[in-house]
Amino acid sequence: MEFMKLVCPKSPIVWDGNGFSECFENMVLGFCANAVTVVMIVVLGFTGRNARRSSRITEMCFVEKLFLTFIPAFGALLSFCDMVFLLKKVLQGKHTIYHEWFFRCSQLLTWATIILFSKCENWFFIFCDRVLCFWWIARPLFGIPHLHTVFSSLEVIQCLKESCSMVIDIIFGLFVNIIRVMQSSYKSRNCGSLEENLISSALDSEEGHLRHFETIHNYWHLLTFKSISPVMDRGVTKQLDFEDLVQLPTELNPSSCHSTLRSCWVAEQCKNSSQPSLFKAICCAYGWPYFRLGLLKVLNDCIGFVGPLLLNKLIWFLQKGA
Repeated sequence: MEFMKLVCPKSPIVWDGNGFSECFENMVLGFCANAVTVVMIVVLGFTGRNARRSSRITEMCFVEKLFLTFIPAFGALLSFCDMVFLLKKVLQGKHTIYHEWFFRCSQLLTWATIILFSKCENWFFIFCDRVLCFWWIARPLFGIPHLHTVFSSLEVIQCLKESCSMVIDIIFGLFVNIIRVMQSSYKSRNCGSLEENLISSALDSEEGHLRHFETIHNYWHLLTFKSISPVMDRGVTKQLDFEDLVQLPTELNPSSCHSTLRSCWVAEQCKNSSQPSLFKAICCAYGWPYFRLGLLKVLNDCIGFVGPLLLNKLIWFLQKGA
């Protein structure tokens, strides 16, 4: 409560009976979340300057360039429009709240920081960091109370704008996590391969272009679940056998899982030679992927819970005819 009195001296109450207070939503769930995002990106950007780079990481394919350019630019445009509306209120002599300025400015600063650091060569190490990947998924959850408050106000333009802002946050978080998963899969397929050392530079360039097209193709198949289509087609004609099912990714093969767990167990033995923990080794090997999947499940459940509520508000608004 002392913290809320310091941040929101005129409205120190967190819960006002109908939901979170406006100051708490803007300053804690909005401004603080955006500030954490900016700090994490800046710290990772400056500490990852000397990170090991490879041609696959430093060269973006078309889809990566499109998402890292279009999505932050659209988010920055929405934040800039919010600031223009606030400035318009000030010029018209209307009352504006200081914490709303903090929230909107932090939104614009967040997207501007993303655009700035997306031009760096080590962009993959910045945006696809483990902690930041977790944060990209958790960050939209902080905006759900604010979105509910906006829908309660029944302002059509504001509802559409905040909905677009929430969708942009979710899409960007999913995109970054998909890049990390596909990059991990690519590394595991090429781990221990000596073919690249035996190919000329001309063939490397040609394979690089082919790899970009293959990456675009993989993105599209991953987002549209095209890998299930052959299984469904075979299921129409005959009873599916075990061989007809979708094959596991390379990193989930028994040999790959054994190698990953063994390397983590060896690292744990070197770290704690007296009392090595098998649980820590398992968490090190498989903890983050399953944790991100669990967090995605939580996000999906939250969207499934909030979606009907927002739809109910929209139907009530249309029936009211205001």
